Amino acid sequence: MEAHGDEDMVAEPTDQQMTQALEEVVEIILDSGMYPEPQKNKFTRSQFDLYDFLLEHRDTSYMVEMYVNSLSMNQEWALETRRDRERKWVEAMLIEHLSDSDIVYNHAVENAE
Repeated sequence: MEAHGDEDMVAEPTDQQMTQALEEVVEIILDSGMYPEPQKNKFTRSQFDLYDFLLEHRDTSYMVEMYVNSLSMNQEWALETRRDRERKWVEAMLIEHLSDSDIVYNHAVENAE
């Protein structure tokens, strides 16, 4: 069989694969605070750090307010409601920020292989 030189080429991810990759990357970041997800007993260099992202893109008073609420609230449901609302806000920020990123593209390519 004759080689054509395109055996090593990676197919471009489909829109569906890119959408799925974006959802997965955002979920990993929200769950672990970084991407890629840290692994036990193995050093992983962060490509994306949620802490740094929030410091750059979010008013720090939100973080201080959440911290104060976590210390002083007697009603767990109120803190949980606030956390869920903030998580949705940060998720929307991450989706907007990462939608055309190399991180998502590379994740989609890895999943397509």
